[in-house]
Amino acid sequence: MDELLHETPYLSISYNADIPTLIVKWVGFTSSQQFRDGIDKVFEFMAEKKITSTITDISEHKVISTEDQEYAATRSVEYTQQFGNVKRALITPQDVFARFSIKQVNAQVSKQDNQDRRFFGSIEDAKEWLLEG
Repeated sequence: MDELLHETPYLSISYNADIPTLIVKWVGFTSSQQFRDGIDKVFEFMAEKKITSTITDISEHKVISTEDQEYAATRSVEYTQQFGNVKRALITPQDVFARFSIKQVNAQVSKQDNQDRRFFGSIEDAKEWLLEG
């Protein structure tokens, strides 16, 4: 069962102790400040819960700027350097431009760090992958 840790109109963060994983859901447009504050909140909970896997549902999230993509990628790399590798399941965005944004983030992360990131069509499929090992 998922425990809700944080909720705003554009971001919810839950914790599933059974997997264990952090489940992050982004919705709609976010300003740069909202996005960065949300990213910081995600990594705060990750450190607090000692997270080694995440599911990020960006199926309803809209495009983020190149600078915000870089910010997210940098925070991700910093976290893995401090706490170790994280398996990351991403739920594919419906918006074609948002899909491009997330591919850019993944490319930036790949240049800096070798993380296990995979795309899924649903949270259920992502949970199955995380439970496999």
